[in-house]
Amino acid sequence: MKALTLSFLLFTYTISAQFISGKIIDAVSDEPLPYVNIGIVNKNIGTVSDRNGDFFLEVPADLGKDTLRFSMVGFSKKDFILKDYLAQQKSENTLRLEEKITALEGVTVVRKKSDKYKRKVLGNKSRSKTIVGGFTSNYLGNEIGIITRIRKSPTYLQEFNMFIAKNTYGSVLFRLNFYSLKGGIPHENILEEMIVIETDIESGLVSVDLRPYDIVMENDFLVAIEWIEDLGIGDLFFSAGFLGSSLYARATSQGEWTKMGVSTVGMNVEVLY
Repeated sequence: MKALTLSFLLFTYTISAQFISGKIIDAVSDEPLPYVNIGIVNKNIGTVSDRNGDFFLEVPADLGKDTLRFSMVGFSKKDFILKDYLAQQKSENTLRLEEKITALEGVTVVRKKSDKYKRKVLGNKSRSKTIVGGFTSNYLGNEIGIITRIRKSPTYLQEFNMFIAKNTYGSVLFRLNFYSLKGGIPHENILEEMIVIETDIESGLVSVDLRPYDIVMENDFLVAIEWIEDLGIGDLFFSAGFLGSSLYARATSQGEWTKMGVSTVGMNVEVLY
């Protein structure tokens, strides 16, 4: 039976272009920072730095007054007016990001005995190989994710699962992100450290143990996977469907989130509450 591929397509645009490039490093250690999100805020124009912290981005010439943002989990973001950044990079193209200091407020989460907890799978359990979907663009930083409704607060995240229907790349690399919601749409990444998924599964279930990250959710959230490394030509499809938790996507780093109709993908989170 031939697979039905759902098209999750977002559109971007280019006019006359300018180019920015450089290297991003840790402000303290001078070590390169891989997979930093770089983009024009809410314009679906962006990219991700490579494993050596290097990046290259083409930007339309008419966006000089827009905000160029550099952000990474665990580090403080940096914003620039695009025209100002373009002017300064003529003399300096190395950007330093400072590690974010998280202030602890003295709140202690006490877990009861495990037999007092309910275990639940939140999200979509589809493992279809005939209805499939993929990332919405080939741009680095492209994300797809589902809105996840919790049953009770606090909710402890235990495991993330997604089902790959077809992978011809070999080893593939994603970043796993969790976002708070504002007005019902994804808002801010709540993680304090990066979670990277690497798998060479051609078809099957991919699971990530979330317990070491101590992620506790008080409200509904979005869980998303992000395309962070260019792998060239190949096919990558996830199990998909028409009913289930709402699917959201953004074309690239710092882009605008869009709800993708009634289609969704096979990903879920196992939780305790």
